[in-house]
Amino acid sequence: MVRATHHERRAFAAALAVLLVHALDDAFVHRGAGVPPTRHLAAGLLAALVCGLAGAFAGRLRPGLQAALAAALGVPAVVNGAMHAVHAWSYGPEPADVTGLAALLGGVALLALAVVVPWRHRRERPASFKVRAAALVLAPLAVVVVLVPVAVGLVEVHDFRVPVGSPPDASYASVTFRATDGLRLSGWYRASRNGAAVLLVHGGGGNRVGALRQARMLAAHGYGVLLYDSRGSGRSEGARNTWDWGWEKDAAGALRFLERRGDVHDGRIGALGLSSGADTLVDLAADHPALRAVVADGTALRTFEDADREFGAPFTMVTSWLSFATTRVLAGTAPSRPLEDLARRVRAPLLLISAGRDAEWRLSRRYAAAAGRVARHWNLPDARHTGAVRSHSREYERRVVAFFDRAL
Repeated sequence: MVRATHHERRAFAAALAVLLVHALDDAFVHRGAGVPPTRHLAAGLLAALVCGLAGAFAGRLRPGLQAALAAALGVPAVVNGAMHAVHAWSYGPEPADVTGLAALLGGVALLALAVVVPWRHRRERPASFKVRAAALVLAPLAVVVVLVPVAVGLVEVHDFRVPVGSPPDASYASVTFRATDGLRLSGWYRASRNGAAVLLVHGGGGNRVGALRQARMLAAHGYGVLLYDSRGSGRSEGARNTWDWGWEKDAAGALRFLERRGDVHDGRIGALGLSSGADTLVDLAADHPALRAVVADGTALRTFEDADREFGAPFTMVTSWLSFATTRVLAGTAPSRPLEDLARRVRAPLLLISAGRDAEWRLSRRYAAAAGRVARHWNLPDARHTGAVRSHSREYERRVVAFFDRAL
């Protein structure tokens, strides 16, 4: 039993070392082009502190608590590492995936220890009935309240880049411009034939290609279209964050790009966003009167305040707060502003498109009410999130094009 404990401690320490190496690599080495070294300082220090404390005290804990600690560290490690594994498998490995795959193995080792340690020590002083009953209740609760929200926060800032590919045809020129905080962004632009242009913002899990169907639809009616990769996506600089925190700076840079175009006359600029991109454009419209029309397809929520106002249940708020807090620490940036507050400041015509009859529908109604007379809300009960352009293509084109025709 002494030898078993020695091997368990060595395995635990080795797994922690692998996790720490990946965390430091993620925070400081492969942090993303254009990201300052201090952006993820808090995340790196927190990882070092957690791994250091776990390594120092794990051997002094009872087997049951050792197993709980191993599981608590192993689950996030497996989630993080699995994303690197999927990226390497789908698009080929990149340097950041090397330590990510090692972290996956470290997480698996920790989960194995969570099972092996209690089994090997099962004949030592067994826990009382009350302790076992409490563990049966608290363990699932800890998974739901703590581990799942932390894992969600990890996913929000570690979603991998998807390749962009070539422009759709020769009419789309590859362009670059700067976000208002200096990040270099990459995109495609198709020149306007009617003197007006629309910037398109993709959703949180993709890149410029995600809005290509809408771009082709608008280009067929003579509009200039600008598609670009938001920070951390595609070929743009920056760190990934699918809650679109900071994306308003990218959209402001895109707006500035269009304002300088000779084929865009009299400031006739609109915008269309999908999902997180829709949230971004509500933010942009609140502060930029030069934006004359906005279509927000799939607006939902992006801050703890948004979630609190919509749901408000104590249990949900605990998990929501922890998820957003995890995202904030790992992303190294402050969250964006609540969407309802921003909608009240929008003065440009606003068309909100929602799918289904769940939270997206309710939130779009809330934002439309906040915006007042400038807003219209179109709900499609049988459509999927941002999928109306495919499932209701003719009606979608008719409404969206007519909206921009009137406004621009």
